[in-house]
Amino acid sequence: MKTSAMLSVARLDLTLLWRNRTALFTVFGLPILFAGMLVPMRGQEIDGVDGALLQGTGHLGFFLVFAVFMNLVNVFTARREDRTLKRMRGTALSDAEITGGSILTATAMYTVQAIALVAVLGAAMGGRLPADPVLMLAGLAGGVVVFATLAFAVSGITPNAELAQLTVLPIMFGCMLGAGVMFPMDGLPGWLQEICRFVPLSPVVEIVRTGYFGQDFGQDFVQRAGHPSVGLAEGWLSCIRSFLVLVFWAALGRALAARWFRWEPRHA
Repeated sequence: MKTSAMLSVARLDLTLLWRNRTALFTVFGLPILFAGMLVPMRGQEIDGVDGALLQGTGHLGFFLVFAVFMNLVNVFTARREDRTLKRMRGTALSDAEITGGSILTATAMYTVQAIALVAVLGAAMGGRLPADPVLMLAGLAGGVVVFATLAFAVSGITPNAELAQLTVLPIMFGCMLGAGVMFPMDGLPGWLQEICRFVPLSPVVEIVRTGYFGQDFGQDFVQRAGHPSVGLAEGWLSCIRSFLVLVFWAALGRALAARWFRWEPRHA
């Protein structure tokens, strides 16, 4: 697999994204809107920490849905239906280079969003530098893998590019409501809290918050008050379950992608 070939595909993706205002707003406009929602939460204590920082760290994970998942579903579906994928497979590019270039573009855009949001949290929301940036990076990288594989699968069952905005909604709303992004999970019944922890975004949010605050967000605290502080090693240990859930979703996404992803138009 040649890096230069992947970069060529990535440049094509950026050009097409710049020409598509709807996709451009989805990838960049919506995250800006969500970041603006943090302002009223500043100074309000939620779940033992500042509300703006709690939601902001949740948004760090949730932006994966926009920049990686929704973006790639649109890209793969549109290119399949206009036969671009089929034509690209007829060139010297390998399958990994064709899809890897698109994933590289989505990851780069998400990285810019994540760095900008961390800067906003520190400069304008009273935040600080992450307690364990390596743990945060590992969680976000795992999230990229999960949502990229899910994008392959969902694009395969999406009839056309116009319907791509609809087929992504179940996963988007499931992540928004069930991963503790908009509100903390501690107020939910224990059984529902356990179910929510298996939403694909939940382990990312748990790992990111543990890495940012240096507190244990990876364990069950229904019967406890607050999240205890953890050291570097303890933080990784507390997130073992979260990483295992990520591995589960990555494996499931890969299996579904192998079954559903299409290189040629569905009506062919």
